[in-house]
Amino acid sequence: MKKYVLGFVAATVLLLFSYSVSAIEVGFGLEEDDGDLELDLSIDWNKEVGPWQSNIEFDYVTEESDGEEEENLTYFNFKQNYQLNDKTYILGLVQIDNDKYRSNYKTRSILGAGFGYKVYRSERLKISNEYSVAYLESDSSEAIYRNSMWVSYKLADKFSATNKLLYESGNNSYTRNEFEINYDLADNITVGISWRHIDEGFQERDTKSINFGIKF
Repeated sequence: MKKYVLGFVAATVLLLFSYSVSAIEVGFGLEEDDGDLELDLSIDWNKEVGPWQSNIEFDYVTEESDGEEEENLTYFNFKQNYQLNDKTYILGLVQIDNDKYRSNYKTRSILGAGFGYKVYRSERLKISNEYSVAYLESDSSEAIYRNSMWVSYKLADKFSATNKLLYESGNNSYTRNEFEINYDLADNITVGISWRHIDEGFQERDTKSINFGIKF
């Protein structure tokens, strides 16, 4: 399974490069502890054309213990923004989260729409918040409310920290928090480390990876 996922990630990276992307960040994490092996892969991509902004997030996590797979998670989120003015934009999104070993169900599928607001912008600090309503398909079908907050702070000339927090309501609430620290190797090249915590109400998980980013 891993070789197919690695092939998919490589093909996806090449495909996104072929579209003259604005920015792409690829993360990789590998952890071994007394026979337990965890592999984390991630891709973050965004592109801006006029008032349109496209964003893709992809994560793949697998964990084995004594040669037996215990975790296999694939997460995909596509979001399309349209800028209305300097502060406000509308958005549409598709999100698929498949967990092979999730106890209650395997797949969460979301289709939603909403708006975002750029709360604060300065040279060092940027804050945005998004609100949306969505249709969730999991072990049941329901309408949910989503709130996402993004905060980025420039710690020093070459260091920056970013936190992305997502909350989704529903029969089983869903919270996803991602924190990363990046260092600018050059004007358009960054390297960093990120941590992700996911709480689905009935189960939690943590992942981490080393990231390499390029801006065009």
